[in-house]
Amino acid sequence: MKNNSSFSIPVLLITGLLALLLSSCVSTNTNSRSANIAPAPDLIRVGVSSNAPPLIYSKNGETIGLEADFARKLGEFTGKQIKFVELKWENQIEALENNKIDIIMSGMSITQPRQYRIAFANPYLRSGQILLVRLEDQAHFSTGIYSLMNSNYVIGTIKDTTGDLFISKTINGAKIKTFDKSTDAVKALINKEIDAFVYDAPMVCHYAAINENNKLAPILTLATEEYIAWGIRKQDSELLNQANAFIADLKSKQQLQRMIRTWIPYM
Repeated sequence: MKNNSSFSIPVLLITGLLALLLSSCVSTNTNSRSANIAPAPDLIRVGVSSNAPPLIYSKNGETIGLEADFARKLGEFTGKQIKFVELKWENQIEALENNKIDIIMSGMSITQPRQYRIAFANPYLRSGQILLVRLEDQAHFSTGIYSLMNSNYVIGTIKDTTGDLFISKTINGAKIKTFDKSTDAVKALINKEIDAFVYDAPMVCHYAAINENNKLAPILTLATEEYIAWGIRKQDSELLNQANAFIADLKSKQQLQRMIRTWIPYM
């Protein structure tokens, strides 16, 4: 997600994410659990891994979050029906390449390896990797991810994410425990099965907010700068142009920042 149309998350204010629990849902007719929906001219099949609040997650059988709101409005903008297709995170790009979905709207960061395989719309959010730790251990991690250097800490990451890649490449001999779901990683942190959880800043602050009774704390030092955008097949220039026009329209109407603030409040 390269620079030009991003929004930053101010570090000192990001803990305001408790307010992201505001109710906002997509109507049930957009939901689908099938990964075998046939392509159609009047349909956009949206690939999601709905375990990454506040960007995309399930609640009471509904797919909600910032990405879900974007998907609904993209359908309105293009005059097309939206269907969510639930996929494992590691299967998203393959499903896109094999024409099982039309767009990935699941909090995906732009990376060079991903750009070799798929196209990205203009980014809508600047993010990065930070730590979630137990409050009682907060003082041990004052320098963020770099507190993990030359240590015996067990580090939790989500498999095949930018956080997983960053820790693997940056910290020599790191003891990494990978998880398929962020909720499982948070439980492991609470249960002292891992010492720190490395994940995207919006999600880390969300989990810190909703697990206040379990005394979890985000370490608000960004170790990476990443841009979040929607993935589209390289051959699908029509949808790519529509997605970019949609973002430009949201910005021109001052709706993009307002939508982001609904789920990721900041001044």
